[in-house]
Amino acid sequence: MDLVRLIYTSTITEQFEVEDIARILKVARVKNKALNVTGLLSFNRQFFLQCLEGTRQEVNQIYHKIATDPRHKKPEIISYEVISYKEFDSWNMGYLQNTASLRELFYQHTKSINFDPYNMNGERALALLMDIRDEIKRAETQ
Repeated sequence: MDLVRLIYTSTITEQFEVEDIARILKVARVKNKALNVTGLLSFNRQFFLQCLEGTRQEVNQIYHKIATDPRHKKPEIISYEVISYKEFDSWNMGYLQNTASLRELFYQHTKSINFDPYNMNGERALALLMDIRDEIKRAETQ
């Protein structure tokens, strides 16, 4: 069965509440584990940038739920590709809070203080998400 990687972005809606990020992560971690889907979520209080990895059927199913979630608007797929291995296989859903280190990574990859993932291509988005993954791993070992 082919594995795929989907990277998308979306914007939060007026219905989004601060507590929603914890709710999203809790549900995603349980459901993704059951479906053997891995990935990483990045959020800067305006935009979501997320990677999902798994079988095409499972990843598509999750993305369609996200795209119709009232907390998201303007969902846009940045990249969708068949992969031979998962980059985010350690997490059912990794997450790095909106910290100075995350803002620095955003700046390094976009050269702008105003992070806007809609302007990223798939290669740059994946590179950013992999750097976020590495930052989470560094923080976990400290």
